[in-house]
Amino acid sequence: MDRPDREAFDLRHPVAGRWFDIGAQAGNVTTDDLQGLWTLRFGPFGCRDDETRGGVVHVEGVRMAGGDGHVIFHGGFRLDDTTLQASLTIVRHGFGGGYQRMFGTNDPIFRLDVVAEAISKDLFEGRIERRGGPDIRVVMRRFEPMTNRSQIV
Repeated sequence: MDRPDREAFDLRHPVAGRWFDIGAQAGNVTTDDLQGLWTLRFGPFGCRDDETRGGVVHVEGVRMAGGDGHVIFHGGFRLDDTTLQASLTIVRHGFGGGYQRMFGTNDPIFRLDVVAEAISKDLFEGRIERRGGPDIRVVMRRFEPMTNRSQIV
């Protein structure tokens, strides 16, 4: 069997009649573009959307914080063109069994690293890096841009 050439895997080739290039619609995303409130969905790669867990993320400056019914998190992020990298401290306040399997720990406080690409200025997709196990898929969608009522005081 012949090995396909490298260009066969280039994501900039037409897909369903359109050019598909991750980050192309986003252009250069700035830190100002991220300010505000976002929804967050995460789960194992390959799972259905209704099998993911969700929460909210508030982005202000170069800091982000959020959570859901089991964990809260906070930390800083760096934006490089269309790549978002965040290092987050996770604080567990609920003890649902699914979270131990997903994050691989029952520790009350732990750290996670996130890497995501801008699909558009309102949508990021990527992974939560997990030591000792497979990465976790993450999707971040804009809910509300920064307004006076959404600023942390």
